[in-house]
Amino acid sequence: MILYLNFKFSNEFYNIMSSDNAENIFIDNGDGTVTCKAQGLMWCKTDSMNDLKKWVNYQDSGDYVRELREKKYAGYDNWRLPEKDEMLTLFDKKFENTDQFGKTIYISDHFASGGGFSMIAQQVTGRMRTWVLNIRDGEFSHPDGLWTLTEAARAVRSL
Repeated sequence: MILYLNFKFSNEFYNIMSSDNAENIFIDNGDGTVTCKAQGLMWCKTDSMNDLKKWVNYQDSGDYVRELREKKYAGYDNWRLPEKDEMLTLFDKKFENTDQFGKTIYISDHFASGGGFSMIAQQVTGRMRTWVLNIRDGEFSHPDGLWTLTEAARAVRSL
């Protein structure tokens, strides 16, 4: 059994894992996907910045994920944008990767380098807002306006 806790205290994120360690909680499946054993999630190895070479707003991120579903990326048709809590499972200061600017982002090196430094979550139910996670510092923002965002999207699916 794997126990994975992720919490914030005084603007610092702490991840506590048992029965596994940070280095092997993610598995590169060799098909363009990465599995998070602790959370039962499969992530696309790349994000919209890697694939489209541009920032996306919320509508674009939905289109990006829909295209992955329609193409049955890696054999699956249930790709979606992550929920807020799911995004946070990727962030850990034990990990180091680089974004498209060569700056450090704190996600596993099983994910492709050169992507965005932020991630868009699913739309907040009943609101015209979403959550955005900055994977350089682990901070969430809750910006107004879904169509004025300029972020990256990373698709996920439940196992």
